[in-house]
Amino acid sequence: MSTIEGFTRRKDSLQTRCRTLSARNEKNTYEQAFQAIYERRDALSTAYPYSARVLEQQGSSFVYRQGTICIFDAGMVYVSDLRTKLKPVHLDLSAIVRPVLESKFRAFGNFGLRLLHYADGILAVHATPKYSSDHSHIIAIHTAANLPIDQRVIESMQVARCSKLFARHNARYLYYGTHTGVGDDGHSKWEIDGISLCEDAELAERERPVLLDKFHGSDIGSTIAFEIHNDYFYAVSNQGTFEVEEIDYTSFYHVVRFPLKSPLPKDISKDERLYRRQHKQGPIHDSWTDLTLQLDERTNETVIVESRREWAQASSRQSRTFYVTKLDFREEDDMEESSDEPLLPEDDLYVPLIDSSNNAHWKPTPDLYSWSQHPEFSPTDPSPRSFILARTKFRAYNYACTSFVDLVEDERCCNDPSQPPCLRLRIGSRRELGLDYSATSCKGKAPIDEMKPNFLDTQTRYRHSPIRMWPPSASRCPCSKRLHNILNRPLPSASPSHTRSITGVLDEQRLIFMIKPGRSYGPSDDNTLGTIVVVDFSRPLTSTAHAPSASQPPSLSRCDSKMDDDVGVHVDELAWYWSSDSKGRCRGRTCQ
Repeated sequence: MSTIEGFTRRKDSLQTRCRTLSARNEKNTYEQAFQAIYERRDALSTAYPYSARVLEQQGSSFVYRQGTICIFDAGMVYVSDLRTKLKPVHLDLSAIVRPVLESKFRAFGNFGLRLLHYADGILAVHATPKYSSDHSHIIAIHTAANLPIDQRVIESMQVARCSKLFARHNARYLYYGTHTGVGDDGHSKWEIDGISLCEDAELAERERPVLLDKFHGSDIGSTIAFEIHNDYFYAVSNQGTFEVEEIDYTSFYHVVRFPLKSPLPKDISKDERLYRRQHKQGPIHDSWTDLTLQLDERTNETVIVESRREWAQASSRQSRTFYVTKLDFREEDDMEESSDEPLLPEDDLYVPLIDSSNNAHWKPTPDLYSWSQHPEFSPTDPSPRSFILARTKFRAYNYACTSFVDLVEDERCCNDPSQPPCLRLRIGSRRELGLDYSATSCKGKAPIDEMKPNFLDTQTRYRHSPIRMWPPSASRCPCSKRLHNILNRPLPSASPSHTRSITGVLDEQRLIFMIKPGRSYGPSDDNTLGTIVVVDFSRPLTSTAHAPSASQPPSLSRCDSKMDDDVGVHVDELAWYWSSDSKGRCRGRTCQ
């Protein structure tokens, strides 16, 4: 596919998505919907958020999806739509769950609660009795406001074994998995089962849960990923085997997909030879590996996004690259064609030594495109600054914005030895250049990639943006100081100031993270309260009247932020909002 054809297809897909957004909200015009997509992508990729704030409600855990956050605290759940200013919905989970459990077990007693997943106004909760985990239940709960407590529970099911339990659902089906099955090799495997959440959602009868045999890995987020999209359940693993092979060549993704309404063997699609990498590319620093399934906003397809830190070509320098792989569930005819490939490389010196005791895997490197590999650093960056794993508290990659987002501890920021290192966002992105761009036409801008020769689209060029740290130093201006206070909330006095635990979630609109004291590895860890910070990259709905013109990019127009104390208004020290009102400038100095 040519660069022009690719650009046309992406443009048409984006326009289609804009029309969809406009149709969902009759108050938005086509222009506003298109601009909203552009603004949030630009804000995230250039590290220019529209707001940052500390949520009033603390909690011991949270789940976030579709703009809604559910915060758990001592049996209560606080459900807030972050896109609006509506009051949170308060749910007493203990009171909702107890009648369900007591209807099945007379003496259920005390039980523990854990949030599993949220989607489409439904919260999935795991309830476990104190005396035995064999009687635990998954319960789907309505989160809408003003519902009687006896109408909250949609469905419940007992889970006999709950090792590494997870759940994914939409408005019609709920699927859950446990690492409790046993495969042909005798190792533990994932078992997937599901239920219908509404009367009109049919679910095929089956004798047993789906067993993901020949599907290795147990760590969700690094070796395994699960997701529901387009009425299909997807599972992907980046592990090929439990064994250590002395001679091996190629690593593959193992992918499984089945329709939500029919998790039957005849409807399950598998691909156990989806190309991942050649081992000769060098070793991997597994502690940095992140694996997710994401949505391609332009095509509405599900793609694999994997971040790997590698010693490229066995060099002494580590580098992180973000890889994107499109799912390919081929027909049987295509599988037969691929069976004609040689089983081993013909020119490798080790081939004569391989016998039946080896389990070597090999596949020729398929055609590669430049969009499938995004290096963290530009090849021409002379001295990139990176952070060690211990200082990188959260990391994620957003495929729609072709940007990575790290939450790091930066000891160089404020140089205050009495305080822990500053928490800052570290964001980098790259952009595809048009055909009329050349290396000489970008003087004074970030350098352009030198394309690798194994890419088919050798004419495609990219420009890396400088990796940006946000917010600026607290000494820069009052706004920066306020932002530092928001992102670096103090821990309880009883906890050591230098230990903190951070969990986070990034989607296409906002980053949400919770700061808690470092783990003590005791029973009190689950109940320790944490502070939740929201960094929003989408423009507030109330500020559409101040949208920048097409000739003024948002990253340039957002050079000043609102300082209420300049105009005699009370300052909320736990919230910061960008404002295009020149009267709210931070004493004439930029705050971004």
